[in-house]
Amino acid sequence: MNNSILRNKAPRYNVARATLFYSWRVAVLAIAIHGCLVVSALAQPAPPPPLGPATYRSDKIRLEVGTLSAIVKTKVAEIVATANTTIHKQTSTVTVEALPLKVYSPMRVATRYTNRPNEYYVRLPMSIAIKVRLPVTSDRMIYISLNLNLSCDGWETGKGKVHILAQTDPPVIEGGNIVEDVIRVRDVINNLIRSQLTLPGAIQASPLVTDCITIGASHSQYVGDPAAFIAYDQPGRFQISSAAARVLPSVEVTLQRLKRLQARGRGAVLYQPTENILLETYANFEMRQSNVLTMREGDEVSLKLPALNVRAGDSLVIIANVKQQPTSTPEDSAFAVWARTANYSPGVHTLQITKVYIEPPGPGHTKPLQLRVPAYELTYEVRYAPIIRIQ
Repeated sequence: MNNSILRNKAPRYNVARATLFYSWRVAVLAIAIHGCLVVSALAQPAPPPPLGPATYRSDKIRLEVGTLSAIVKTKVAEIVATANTTIHKQTSTVTVEALPLKVYSPMRVATRYTNRPNEYYVRLPMSIAIKVRLPVTSDRMIYISLNLNLSCDGWETGKGKVHILAQTDPPVIEGGNIVEDVIRVRDVINNLIRSQLTLPGAIQASPLVTDCITIGASHSQYVGDPAAFIAYDQPGRFQISSAAARVLPSVEVTLQRLKRLQARGRGAVLYQPTENILLETYANFEMRQSNVLTMREGDEVSLKLPALNVRAGDSLVIIANVKQQPTSTPEDSAFAVWARTANYSPGVHTLQITKVYIEPPGPGHTKPLQLRVPAYELTYEVRYAPIIRIQ
């Protein structure tokens, strides 16, 4: 595992007519983020449903919550010790201290992408608390929310690998007193600490057995139960005989046509009268992408792309993304779901991709409205044929 240490130096401040000289360097746990969370005040479209993997069938191969939390606790202690060594070379009055790590129960959750297939993973939430002891003024508390995310990457190929990444939220800083408020230093100090708590680098751990085809979380007896665990099965661990062979569906999806519809917002064309776009389409985890298409309202093009051949499970999920060129933004997405119980609805279907525009506050609504208008229509055909496959 790699350490990422961040070094910054604080300027001088005058506190209650006395000049306060101090410099400190604070190091915190730094993690690569597996998925970026964008917070918006506007409504977001619903994501496509997750396709898998299934939860574990045997708990013989597992990662204990106590073991995972011990790794994080050790790493935080190392970072704090390194920070204090650096700090005390400049001043003995400033110290950072790691408080007890809070660990919560693991949970099985799903990704929430709108433009690609979603899947299940296990999230293990933790909370890191670091105390910054400062001279003259009040101490500060730094709280960092940490999620250990464990996934079975590539499970759909039958040869998945366990992947462990940690994701942190922006740090929350608490502390201060009335004296600081009076002399207008409190916000300056808080902003200084925030500026030093960036999150570069990555720390990643992998178990000894990494092959997987399922993944799931055990039930916890209580929040922070150290006996809780994350378990997964290896490919080929559960074999069935030829007499018990099951029918796995084979689905073929042919992309036929793309039409640009009339999309207007507040009386104007959305987004441009002539658009250069890429069409990106998924059938479950199979993907096809067109060349750059130049289209005006009312234009329709035939799509000469290879058919998507899918071994589908309980459902067939079709995702279509229209990416404006040359930057691929804006990107507009839509999806459709067809159930196995209905043979994935064989036949010709259309999927409308909408564009978004913002309606400013006005009569009847005090906040901006996010409005969607049909902009492109994708026509595709689904063919279904069951096949016999031994697993």
